[in-house]
Amino acid sequence: MRKKTLSLALALATCLGLMAVPASAASATVKEVTPAEALQKFGYIGELKFHDSGIVWVKGGAINTAGEVIVEAGSYGKTTDFYDGVAWVQAPPDGRLACIDESGRELFSIPHDNTNQLYTFSEGLARKYSKEDNAYGYINKKGETVIPYEHNDKAGYFHSGLAVVYDPTEAYYGYIDTTGKVVIPYQFADAKDFDNGVAPVKLGNRQTVIDTTGKDLLPQEYSYQSIISSELVLAYGKDGYAFFNRAGQMVNGGYSSVDAYGFNFTFSDGMIGVIKDGKLGYVNESGELAVPCQFYQTSYSPFRDGFAVVQIDKEGKTYGIIDKSGRVMGPSVGSHAGNGCFKISSNESGRTRYGFKDYTGKEIVPCTYAEVKDFSGGVAPVKKFDNKWGFVDTDGTEIVPCKYKNITPSNVPGIFTVEDDSGYSIWKASGWTAPSTPTTPTEPTTPTTPSGTATANPTNDKLTSDGVLQNPTVYKIGDSNYFKIRDLAAILNGTGKQFSVGYDNEKQSVTATTGQGYTKLDGDLAGAPAGQETAEASSDAIYVNGQKVEAEVYKIGGNNYFKLRDLGKALNFYVGWSQEQGMFIDTSKPYSE
Repeated sequence: MRKKTLSLALALATCLGLMAVPASAASATVKEVTPAEALQKFGYIGELKFHDSGIVWVKGGAINTAGEVIVEAGSYGKTTDFYDGVAWVQAPPDGRLACIDESGRELFSIPHDNTNQLYTFSEGLARKYSKEDNAYGYINKKGETVIPYEHNDKAGYFHSGLAVVYDPTEAYYGYIDTTGKVVIPYQFADAKDFDNGVAPVKLGNRQTVIDTTGKDLLPQEYSYQSIISSELVLAYGKDGYAFFNRAGQMVNGGYSSVDAYGFNFTFSDGMIGVIKDGKLGYVNESGELAVPCQFYQTSYSPFRDGFAVVQIDKEGKTYGIIDKSGRVMGPSVGSHAGNGCFKISSNESGRTRYGFKDYTGKEIVPCTYAEVKDFSGGVAPVKKFDNKWGFVDTDGTEIVPCKYKNITPSNVPGIFTVEDDSGYSIWKASGWTAPSTPTTPTEPTTPTTPSGTATANPTNDKLTSDGVLQNPTVYKIGDSNYFKIRDLAAILNGTGKQFSVGYDNEKQSVTATTGQGYTKLDGDLAGAPAGQETAEASSDAIYVNGQKVEAEVYKIGGNNYFKLRDLGKALNFYVGWSQEQGMFIDTSKPYSE
């Protein structure tokens, strides 16, 4: 017998409505961390765009993500972002160039005479130009020259202990160590900075990557595309795109396309979209195919805070929210607003009002607000119709009353600028944890594998659905009743559990798509069968919302038959039995054992 691959654990149980019951996320609080009085010198403060260092410059002063003012406003003129723990600033009154650390302490300074071209530090060294030598060298954080001024402007930054340099005579690139010694010979037509132990180079006419010894890491048939994470290199070859680790070993591949957000191959929330055989899946930062290529490709939907929106059916009528295992958590309900929440709107009152639903489709904030902004750190700014702003949490509670002039999120989760009559203050959220979702679907009871053929006996057992007597064709195989899937589609049509049934000739598979109506055929709901039949284990594949699933399926007279409770579990409708009613379906109640 060939057991039907129809994963009631993964597809029917998820896509047809038996959504996982998520563990609740811990609710957040939000409070002022920097009062307006401490920021008076900064004047207007809009969106705070913190650098990777966790520090933002505002009007010649600096603030960190703890809300601490580490450099008072107006202290400096021009500034650079902090790299490697230090930043360059132009200090009054003479405009000298000073190097300061993240506490605001000045390390050293040099005169500003328009000839000192300074560059950011990396691994303790910074490139510096000497007008006298008309060349570049490197200084340390004491301002001391440690590599002589003998390189041109193509010299790079130090990473993994090496910096790229260029020989203009031979027109080749090589690499030096922190003493200035050439340790990887000039041999590359092009070369870039190292990144976690590997560097992109052009060796002859081929784009590849090397390690810190200069070893070519990619097979000859692959060409370098991008360093896309701390672990992975993306390359392209005859079999499509492939992911390699930093030892040059292929992790997986064979993809016809990989998502390039703005033509820059980038992970979003630790995931990147890939296409194989025309279907969309997602690879994680370890290079594993975390979400199988099973969804339809229209455009890539990046993951955000653990969730992405995907097209489930071929026609583009059904979209779902998936987690990082590919489990469909609920229907697509609105625009992604972060933290597992989605922005919704309603015009029923005559004007547009906004609220939120969570990733299962549950409404958490009714459509009552004039405007809402995305969740960040477990809280979202909301505005009432009197133009006053406050905060709600992911439970939908208005935890800060709407009484402020404006609330502006920063680029760091959970940090906001809040404006009131006293000026601008900085607020910070805490206490929120992401909801815990299972990495694999909750498994139903494992069905008994049917034999290759079985005797299907007619039965007159009654079935009612929502109190209405139905007339399906039912066979008893062993001790279980089996129902035709098209009969169930006809019975559930018009309810919240309706689904359509089709057939994919290319895949030789039965298809079911949730949320779509079903057109009853002449042979549907034909009543009790005339006599005994031979049931064969179905060889058709079955896909639900584009996902292949597992169940016990028999084919009788050319139609596929399922156990009623298997479908009830998958569609999340209640299946019961009583002596008075016999078998019955209640679509208003969830399935229970």
